[in-house]
Amino acid sequence: MKIKITLIALSFLFCGASFAQSVKGDFHLEKGSTQHRLYVSLKMPVNANQDYSQAIAAVAPGFEKLAAEYAIIPAKAIAIPEEKLQQMEALAIKNTGSSASVAKLRNIFELSVANPTNERLLELATALEKLDGVEYCSLMSAQPIQPPYDIEPITPNRQPLQTYLNSSAGVNMIYAWNMELNGQNINIRDVEYGVNLDHEELNERNVSHAMEVSPDASTDFTEHGTAVFGIVYADKGSYGISGMANGANEMILFTEYPTSGYNRINAITQAIANSTEGDLLIYELQMTGALGDYCPAEYNHVVWNLTKAATDSGIVIVAAAGNGHEDLDDPAYQSYRNRGNSGAIIVGAGSNNTQHERLDFSTYGSRVDVHAWGQGVYSSGYGDVLQVGGDFNQSYTMFSGTSSATPIVSSCVAVLQSYYHSLTGEYLTGPQMRDLLIATGTPQGAATEDTPIGPIPNMENAIAEIANMLGTPTAEIASFAVYPNPVQDRLTLTADGFSGNAKAEVYNSLGQLVNSVVLADNGQQIDFSSLSKGIYIVKVTDGDKTVSKRVIKK
Repeated sequence: MKIKITLIALSFLFCGASFAQSVKGDFHLEKGSTQHRLYVSLKMPVNANQDYSQAIAAVAPGFEKLAAEYAIIPAKAIAIPEEKLQQMEALAIKNTGSSASVAKLRNIFELSVANPTNERLLELATALEKLDGVEYCSLMSAQPIQPPYDIEPITPNRQPLQTYLNSSAGVNMIYAWNMELNGQNINIRDVEYGVNLDHEELNERNVSHAMEVSPDASTDFTEHGTAVFGIVYADKGSYGISGMANGANEMILFTEYPTSGYNRINAITQAIANSTEGDLLIYELQMTGALGDYCPAEYNHVVWNLTKAATDSGIVIVAAAGNGHEDLDDPAYQSYRNRGNSGAIIVGAGSNNTQHERLDFSTYGSRVDVHAWGQGVYSSGYGDVLQVGGDFNQSYTMFSGTSSATPIVSSCVAVLQSYYHSLTGEYLTGPQMRDLLIATGTPQGAATEDTPIGPIPNMENAIAEIANMLGTPTAEIASFAVYPNPVQDRLTLTADGFSGNAKAEVYNSLGQLVNSVVLADNGQQIDFSSLSKGIYIVKVTDGDKTVSKRVIKK
């Protein structure tokens, strides 16, 4: 019999004020790109029955003058059918109490202009953001962006095969497999360039392209997806490698580079439009950040809005942090942080040993939630390590970067989601899954508060935590409240129904225990004054009952 309970042990607090923050002045050109797409987000909905130019002008006075000067032709940027948007709104209300993030997608337009040079688009974006009715402008490259791979020096190609599956230095996926957990009943989508569906690890699997990949996409880019698919979904047979979530329903590529031309926003849009609550969406993407190198794709405003709408509606998104050594806590990223949290699980790259150290190229900061191996990850594709009989479809590689770390974490998410769903018939949201991974992961090694990338998932601990939470009926689990949140000096915790022996533990974003107190019956204050700014998990344990909450230290 399936256990039907409401998960209260993994709660996530969205910053409700994030939408009120000013988000103007945050558009950037992608390095090396001479062609861009211009997007505008409006503060208010437009009249869907009007001509788009007239409708935008009605909510953003002054637009008509710019439209004439630049020969602007607006079009809806987010091509998600209205019926699907309404479904997402209903799920967002169920998961977060608000459908605002989904409704916002109706207010985003792509603007085509005459002579769209970088300089002209920058000039227009600056002028548009001066209009009261414009929330923000955003620029996205119209040319392929380097995927988050290609790390120098090249990883040595004689590592033992798939040791990232093991318990000593890896995520201990073997433990899950021994419990016959391998991602059953989970649908997986991957947004990037391409994948070789004829590879021997994939040719008999339920894999497909949602759109045809452009013949102009080079093998260097398209084989990236072959390596990602291999880590997650390779055939678990008697040859080659085994995908970590090999029991999932399907894995589908949504290419950035279809035959109609490079378009990242469309790829993400279509992936979301073809997903629903409980599905897993992987962003194998990066973009030029505020400091000039690579950061998460959601640094782009439109990608962030799409991501927030998707995660609010129950789609779990796992995204590469990027290979740019960018510090997301730098003041240059303040406007990005002001948006609030998109709900995506952001993944950094760590060493392939028990030290679990951040690799120098990995982007880092308190927004990076967890990490996995960014080197020495044996997978399918490329053929730079092994090509059996000279056959391209029997090629293997040592994969690296946040590109390899992201599918490892994604596989953990798929398997844990499958386990939770089998017990409850429900799904963990992305923020709930992220809290689970952080609270149960193995801490980042050589931890410095200046370069955090979070813990590496520990499947045995995570599975045990799910079992622990679901082993006690909801009615028997006491609840607690914390305030103020965000906290500066002291956090007050009030608990109903806990004994005097109940213990509260505080974990940082690396999964390290930083404080522990015994609660009195009438509540307890926890000292946060000496802790650095960031996100913490407060975990209360009373006998076999455990409840957790997410707290922000400002």
